[in-house]
Amino acid sequence: MAATRLLFYSHDTFGLGHFRRSLTIASHLRRHLPEASILIMTGLEAAYVFETPPGIDFVKLPAVKKVGPDTYRSRHLHISFNRVRRLRENLIRAVAKSFNPHMLVVDNVPRGVDGELLPTLDFLRARRPQTKIVLTLRDVLDVPEEIVPQWREWDVYSLLERCYDEIWVAGWKDLFDPTRLYEFPATVAGKTQFCGYIVQRASREAAAAIGQELHLNGEPLSVVSAGGGGDGFALLKAYADAVGKLGREGVKSVVCLGPDMPPQQRNELKKRLLPQSDRVLLFDFRPDLVSFLPLASVTVSMAGYNTVAEVLAHEKPAVVVPRVYPRREQWLRAHALEERGLLRTVDPE
Repeated sequence: MAATRLLFYSHDTFGLGHFRRSLTIASHLRRHLPEASILIMTGLEAAYVFETPPGIDFVKLPAVKKVGPDTYRSRHLHISFNRVRRLRENLIRAVAKSFNPHMLVVDNVPRGVDGELLPTLDFLRARRPQTKIVLTLRDVLDVPEEIVPQWREWDVYSLLERCYDEIWVAGWKDLFDPTRLYEFPATVAGKTQFCGYIVQRASREAAAAIGQELHLNGEPLSVVSAGGGGDGFALLKAYADAVGKLGREGVKSVVCLGPDMPPQQRNELKKRLLPQSDRVLLFDFRPDLVSFLPLASVTVSMAGYNTVAEVLAHEKPAVVVPRVYPRREQWLRAHALEERGLLRTVDPE
């Protein structure tokens, strides 16, 4: 019998969250299907720096960048977005046709970026009907008044009925119920399952190695991150200012800038934080940042899905500053969890 082939689509137009969630799900499936071959299509340049189990590989799509609500541009290539979208669309379809997956797992965007996934979905349904197609959704996408009209305009509800076999929601139904919030038709709600929050956990060995690296000697540790860093400058600058005021009497800090932070902002933060290297350990990027969490006394971050889920899973006090543009997803998540006493939210204004 042929080994199971699983194909993942992770569009990755902003930040690390989509890829990290896809990789976590893929790694979990690989543990339960040790003979499976898993291929992840991703636009993330940093994909190969993350630790992956055997049996998982990647196809790198030309990168696009989200620059506004449903507005994108080519990240590196000097061509129009329409051209790079067509290139991605053709690559996605070619990979699906050649790899011939038993299951396609689509992260969070039913149509793909600007509809780039539609030809592949139509091809699989027409030519490879045995392929199971699954959509994974975050706990919350945005406020309903944004999502529902958009999905109606783009005919997403019909797409979910026609092309998707199952919808997996990575969240708690009692906290957010997308079937109700986003007015799923009964047929779509019927194929929706809630999986709980999906997280990476630090291994004891990795946490112990980090502990030796930090030389804490009982000092409290603050772990500070802005995810990919693309819009994290204001948060990290505010933290750098606070560290300067606390001086040598404050906590020891681990600060991760993120791979997407613009160079000018990165350099400014380094100028502020490097002179305090006795109290601040500064990283451009740590794909193993989750391994610092068991040692943390407090965390300071934005309110992205992966960051919040991992902090809660490690039961650490958390202060979050949610993003409010171009989507209010982080704001909704942060305030819902704050109402339950699980973290503290600071208004980004």
